[in-house]
Amino acid sequence: MRWRLESVLTLVINTLWMQNIVTDKDVCKCKNQTLCKPISASHRVQVEVFAFHLEQNEWAQYHWSKITTIVVSTGVEEEIYCLAHSYNIRLVLKANITMYHLRTNATMELWMVNTVKLVKTYKLDGIFINFGGKLKKGTQNYHELTQMVIKSASHFRTELPGCQISFAVPWTPNCKNEKCYDFLAISSGIDFFVVESFKIRNDMRDGCVAVSSSSYQDVLTGLSDYIKLGVDSRKLVLGIAWYGYDYTCKRFSQDGTCELENASHKNPCSYQVAKLFPYKDIVKNLPRSLTGKVWNDVRSAPYFVYMDGKTYHQVWYDDPESISMKSTFLKKLKLGGIGVMKLNDMDHSRTARATLHAEEMWNALCPP
Repeated sequence: MRWRLESVLTLVINTLWMQNIVTDKDVCKCKNQTLCKPISASHRVQVEVFAFHLEQNEWAQYHWSKITTIVVSTGVEEEIYCLAHSYNIRLVLKANITMYHLRTNATMELWMVNTVKLVKTYKLDGIFINFGGKLKKGTQNYHELTQMVIKSASHFRTELPGCQISFAVPWTPNCKNEKCYDFLAISSGIDFFVVESFKIRNDMRDGCVAVSSSSYQDVLTGLSDYIKLGVDSRKLVLGIAWYGYDYTCKRFSQDGTCELENASHKNPCSYQVAKLFPYKDIVKNLPRSLTGKVWNDVRSAPYFVYMDGKTYHQVWYDDPESISMKSTFLKKLKLGGIGVMKLNDMDHSRTARATLHAEEMWNALCPP
């Protein structure tokens, strides 16, 4: 009874929220009125470059010529919208599916109707579907998610011809940490899988020590496993993070090993609560660290060590060197593209130092 009441309340809240979307978005505010039209389906690029824009700042300094798709979490300012479309950049809505939406056909239908309405209201070019729940292979929800994504993609293409449909997937299709979807079936109904190759550490159980969350070999293995499964490699977008992880060391050895607190049986290592460290802060703190940049050959990734009081911290991250190595997968595996999470983790100001760092990272992500 309690679940039913909560479900009804959620439906009511979602419906009321959708009914109160700002309606003046229906009026084109671009000087060039054609920019308010969705990007044509005929506009194709050789390599997709996804970028996640989750905050409203520094957008004017983005490297617009290198981006093909920007994922937004809400409606965007008219200035960003007009500028993006002037570069033929698609703006797609991040649309979250939860376990609740899989409950009934009615909850699925409402999600589809509301999401289409939202995309139409903001004149966006498609959706980026994100599912945050855990699924086991063969369960009822496992099949319901497949049904919902494929049905949603078909509904969107009917309502918004030429729209782009992408879907977030874990770094491997091998059902790590109960993240198991019918990948092959879902891939047949969408345009792209955005592979979260920057979250590998969260699914590993290889000891309570700090390591890279996006090591070269693990990323390669995960992408290759999707292809072996039968997923078209041109539908795979390699996800890269412009942030690192700050690990608190229980013990720090001279060989560079950062041992982590063994928190509990369920969550055995404190890496699960490691703090995110944006790249713009990494480059500021790196010169003041104890070690400077240290390259790990096994992980093909850098890290540095600093102290907070008497406690050692180890920060693992990606930089132009490690990203350049992984971006070679685009040609090696014939991938459909690459994506960066997220634009706001880079300092896009016009200072000489910020410009240099941004240029290096963009060139590593998208070689000239």
